Amino acid sequence: MTDLVVLSLEAWDEVWRRNQHLVAGLLRTDPALRVLFVEPAADPVYAALRARVFPRRGTGLRRGPDLSGIARDRLWLLQPTKWLPRKLDPRADSRLAQTVIAAARRLAMVDPLLWVNDPSGAATLAATGWRALYDITDDWLLAARPPAEHERLVADEATLFAQAAEVVVCSPGLERSKGALRPVSLVPNAVDLGSYQRDSRRPADLPSGRTALYVGTVHTDRMDLGVLAATGRALAGRATVVCVGPAPLAPTDAATLGTAGVLLLGPRPAESVPDYLRHADVLLVPHVVTPFTDSLDPIKRYEYAAAARPVVATPVAGFADSGMPRLTIAAAPDFPAAVLAVLAGLDGQNAADATLPPVDTAVPTWGQRVAEVRRVLDRVAISRDSRPRPAVGIAHDYLTQRGGAERVVLAMLAAFPDATLYTTLYDPAGTYPEFAGARIVTSPLNRIAVLRRHHRAALPLLAWAAGRVRPDADVVVMSSSGWAHGFRAAGRRIVYCHAPARWLYQTDAYLGDAGRASPARLAVRVLRPWLLRWDRRSAMLADRYLANSRVVRDRVWAAYGIDATVLPAPHSVGADGPQEPVAALGEWAAGGYHLVVSRLLPYKNVGVVVAAFAGMPSRRLVVVGDGPGRAALVANLPGNVRLVSGLRDAQLRWVYAHALALIAPSLEDYGLTPLEAAAFGVPTLALEAGGYLDTVAAGVNGLFFAEPTATAVTGAVLAGEWHTWSPEAIRAHADGFALEAFVTALRAEVARLASPDRQ
Repeated sequence: MTDLVVLSLEAWDEVWRRNQHLVAGLLRTDPALRVLFVEPAADPVYAALRARVFPRRGTGLRRGPDLSGIARDRLWLLQPTKWLPRKLDPRADSRLAQTVIAAARRLAMVDPLLWVNDPSGAATLAATGWRALYDITDDWLLAARPPAEHERLVADEATLFAQAAEVVVCSPGLERSKGALRPVSLVPNAVDLGSYQRDSRRPADLPSGRTALYVGTVHTDRMDLGVLAATGRALAGRATVVCVGPAPLAPTDAATLGTAGVLLLGPRPAESVPDYLRHADVLLVPHVVTPFTDSLDPIKRYEYAAAARPVVATPVAGFADSGMPRLTIAAAPDFPAAVLAVLAGLDGQNAADATLPPVDTAVPTWGQRVAEVRRVLDRVAISRDSRPRPAVGIAHDYLTQRGGAERVVLAMLAAFPDATLYTTLYDPAGTYPEFAGARIVTSPLNRIAVLRRHHRAALPLLAWAAGRVRPDADVVVMSSSGWAHGFRAAGRRIVYCHAPARWLYQTDAYLGDAGRASPARLAVRVLRPWLLRWDRRSAMLADRYLANSRVVRDRVWAAYGIDATVLPAPHSVGADGPQEPVAALGEWAAGGYHLVVSRLLPYKNVGVVVAAFAGMPSRRLVVVGDGPGRAALVANLPGNVRLVSGLRDAQLRWVYAHALALIAPSLEDYGLTPLEAAAFGVPTLALEAGGYLDTVAAGVNGLFFAEPTATAVTGAVLAGEWHTWSPEAIRAHADGFALEAFVTALRAEVARLASPDRQ
């Protein structure tokens, strides 16, 4: 190990915590090591709004401070600048990542190890691919954060869990929660025992008389400000409550503490902290007790233990279960009284600074933890060369909706259940819940919540995002309708094409009624020449092309000159699964209804079917789907048509089971819904075009109509009512497109491309 980039939650020069102690120890034990220590970014806009101070940019790249036994050219500090908050600049973390990359280049760090302590460091990992350690000191997913911030943290941690070579946690609580998701190593906190064993002098700014001291950040995530203020008031005339450490508080909170007699000294040099602790009379831990604080392993537990002073703490993890001597646990309402009781027990004793107790030498030291972390980093260092590349990876454009393509991806996961799934965007609420059990790696765009919900808005950025998704596998199966085939895969590539990009090759059908001056049409017009070149270059990188239907095979040839093999997609909504009634359709079940299952997009022609049934008031139509066209459809919905969305699979089975016939009016690349209907013995009335030609056998499981008009749909409905259907024959037709056949064929395709040692 020669170079290390540390993305820290704390600035170097503030109160020393885990990162500073471990990094300094690593530098002292490895004379070849160089460290770029990245501090939290300066946020001048936030500082100006919150503290009403003149905005200050970050100090940039600079040499580290003088440290005993460490040459200054081996430790470098970087404080970037975040000029705009994430709400105004969704790419803020990506911009900060570029600043880190530029600083590493200036220091000639070619392939450093990455130590991520701040979840936003996921952007740097995604942008660099550096071998990484994710060191979890706080479970930020449990902290109180606005919904958008929480979503970002969830996405960042998912990226780190998927891509980091090692994950380290500092507490047993984190070991239990995070260890359930992937293997972790427990490396608790510790103390610099030597700094407590040297001669100690009372700090000049420590008030005279008795003191009750807290050392650490005074932050509402951890600190119970009400308890702290109540303790200050209760000790008035007996002792002074003193806080040493950063205090990023609202002015009103700081004023409340000041009025209560709490003295906020602010950060002090790391080497002086033992002096404050040893010369205090009682040490305080007035923390809130929440799932977040119960995940912590407070460093002050070890510092307080070394100082050998009485401690009063709320029943928070790290103290309540520590077994420390001289420890009093008190719930929040009883905390001030508990502190007074400890002070009363000291009456008659000399002042703290007159009788310093011996240091507790049984406390774990940072030297021990440095050795443990060094072993983890050694594993990270060799991970790229020693870790075998996974045999198979799966890629998909974006997992933001519930459609046929996403069901095909679930079938791919059935074929390769251990595969990592790579995608640009992942919205768990918008797509099938079955994806929650997969290992999913996303692009940097995934941190932008609005794009996860509205992937079309990301069109100008998706080619860029695709280039930053790097599947790591011997063979990558790419489920693509325009983007996944552009992922930068390390191994060989099989593209399973649902259709060449519709916005490039079928622009009018894709955009439907969007006006010539609409933003979508203008974006396509501007980007189309560049996207065409990008799309065709990406297609040429494939080792093998598969198409889901004959019409897509022909489109692949027309777009790329590639001869694709047809592998029909399976249906996955089997009739043998559980059924759950849909309340909105309950009274319609007995008499049956015609059914449309489709995304609500212009080219799907759902409005045509609705118009047909408006002219057939004695017949009922159920539309299952959602999409951009929902509002327009609802506005013109006749009384004999009902729209339902967001159905679970059990509900969808119920809807299919009670249908008279499925109507499939769109020009599809693949006809999946007729197979789903056929599994229930339900026939399909389909547009005679596209992928329906592969999945509908006329007279067996369906009938065709010639054009997507209300008149044609009406004629098909009447013809279907006159036709004699055999549910057994319909189900037998569906059996030819079963999941098992797809899995077998896909595994055979992968085996042909796999390296010899993987076959």
